[in-house]
Amino acid sequence: MKNTGKNQWYDGYLYGWFFDPVETANRQMILDFVPEGSTVLDVGCGTGRLALELAAKCRHVTGVDLSRRMLAYCERQKNKRGVKNLDFAFGDSTRLAQDLDRSYDVAVTSLALHEMGPDERHATVRAMAAVADRLVISDHTVPQPATLPGFVIHLMEWSLGGRDIFPLYREYVVSGGILGALERCGLSPDRQRMDRHGIRHVVTASTRTDVLRDPLP
Repeated sequence: MKNTGKNQWYDGYLYGWFFDPVETANRQMILDFVPEGSTVLDVGCGTGRLALELAAKCRHVTGVDLSRRMLAYCERQKNKRGVKNLDFAFGDSTRLAQDLDRSYDVAVTSLALHEMGPDERHATVRAMAAVADRLVISDHTVPQPATLPGFVIHLMEWSLGGRDIFPLYREYVVSGGILGALERCGLSPDRQRMDRHGIRHVVTASTRTDVLRDPLP
């Protein structure tokens, strides 16, 4: 069944004001893995900050999200900057081929998988693989380091995510994070990078059929 929307209390200006500046290094790691001139799909685009930065080096970028509040914020930021090679759309991350009806060179997603249950997470990775030649996935490192930054991640997921998100985050950790999701979907990582604090993990994977493995049951 098609998802009709998903909003969090912090969507929009609050997320853009507080979280976007903190994620500068994470966005740069993702940008480094996306070839110049690519067509890119940003899945779970949030405030659109990553999509805007991708648009500066890519031929065209599409951002999709289930939060209408986030998408409204995205449109305001795009119009404010006068960006022409970027569009945003309401879309279900598990139904990308049906909702978008086009393909891309690269599909990226950042800090989205840990907020999904296993079925939705794996369906999202498979949906991304169905519409793009390469995936670039960024999310929390698993396990988090036993350091102050690692503790802050746990604290933020517990306090801000609350009873809805924190159990999903814990399952994401137990199931192996990004690498566990790729393995479950029959994909092999080819490049990886962590930030200097060891709390963010960026992984790339090719979706070409000649390098795919059989997915796990």
